[in-house]
Amino acid sequence: MNNTIKSGVSKEHVQIAEVMAGDKSVLHELDFQDIAISTVAVNALKRAATAVMQKFFPGSQPEKLTDSQAVAFFIDRVFWDQNSKGLILCADAASRSFCIPIPSNHWHMKTDLGTIQ
Repeated sequence: MNNTIKSGVSKEHVQIAEVMAGDKSVLHELDFQDIAISTVAVNALKRAATAVMQKFFPGSQPEKLTDSQAVAFFIDRVFWDQNSKGLILCADAASRSFCIPIPSNHWHMKTDLGTIQ
């Protein structure tokens, strides 16, 4: 396996790379606060979060899920795939990791990241 993850390597991250991005993937972990995603991506996250809630969290009322809550659900870990230029957003819930890819044309780095010290 040739998976590489920058900014710390764990077995779980290598597994995410293998499943989500392919054998020769190079993933870089990002802070979600540094990126912006499109409304199309938000809608995809909402559909995915609703599906996870319906299957794994009975009684959670996914029909009341807001866009902000859906996005927050998937920001436990965020990776940039160097090969595809897309993102992989992951949620850790119900003793599992749920990840969803965001294509490169549906996200970008924020231009003003504030003061870096």
